[in-house]
Amino acid sequence: MTPIGTLKPIPPYNFDLSIHLSRYHSVLDHSREGIYWRALELDGAVALVRVISQGTIEAPVLAVERVAATGPVDEVRLLRRVAYLLGTDADMKPFYAHARQDPILWKLVEPLYGLKHVRAASLFEALMTTIIEQQIALNMAQRGERWLIQWAGKHIDYQDEIFYTFPLPEAIAAASVEDLLPLKITRIRMNVMRSVASQIMDGAIDLDQLQAGPADAARRSLMQLKGVGLWTAAWAVIRAFGEYPYIGENDVALQAAINEYYYGQTGRVSEKVVQSTLARHGDFAGAATFHILMNWGIKRYGTT
Repeated sequence: MTPIGTLKPIPPYNFDLSIHLSRYHSVLDHSREGIYWRALELDGAVALVRVISQGTIEAPVLAVERVAATGPVDEVRLLRRVAYLLGTDADMKPFYAHARQDPILWKLVEPLYGLKHVRAASLFEALMTTIIEQQIALNMAQRGERWLIQWAGKHIDYQDEIFYTFPLPEAIAAASVEDLLPLKITRIRMNVMRSVASQIMDGAIDLDQLQAGPADAARRSLMQLKGVGLWTAAWAVIRAFGEYPYIGENDVALQAAINEYYYGQTGRVSEKVVQSTLARHGDFAGAATFHILMNWGIKRYGTT
């Protein structure tokens, strides 16, 4: 076990809450007894890292260790990847100042104070995961995602446990629809996944280059891909960038959450009502959406 550096996230930063709730976003993030574990691929090697909090919400300090690796790893780049994953550069203070002005929103945000979005390791991972989760219950989608990483991802063993990385584009591009049937999603979505991966392999698209640029430009570019609509592109960007450019008025969970939290009723409101309700938050509407949905997820799935 090798210490590779210390991170000092922009406060407030609730490390325990962030890593605990990361399970809603990814089956690759592991949180146990307040410690974050993640396998990452770097230059063909797989490294297992663990991150431990040594600070507080208002003065956060994270110790990062390389637990094991299957080959040589550039520890400077590895530390940079971990910092990005954990959203250490995200500043939520302006959003909190805004949320405090809305009693309904602040009631939802305050229990999540210091929550940072644990990002996907790549835009490809974010896009594939979002495609799988279209119009399907989260637990069913994540069952398929676990199968996928075990079937096509790389892995590293540590103390009788296996930690996986997300499959590379070449693995998805080489897969047939029949190969992907255990995902239990529509064949249309399987073909979208295969098509995107094939275009990456052919050099027609470069998701790494998109991720190096602005989030909104990435969203627009993703929407040019056949089978990738606004919802999919926006949530892929949210996962990969940790930014919230989109409120997702057609999201059925958001429609139900808005109806309950803002209007005290069951069932779903219309897309227009979602838009008008969140319009009051202006540039913070996306961040408000994220916190509303996180509350909704906790209510539905719990925190354990």
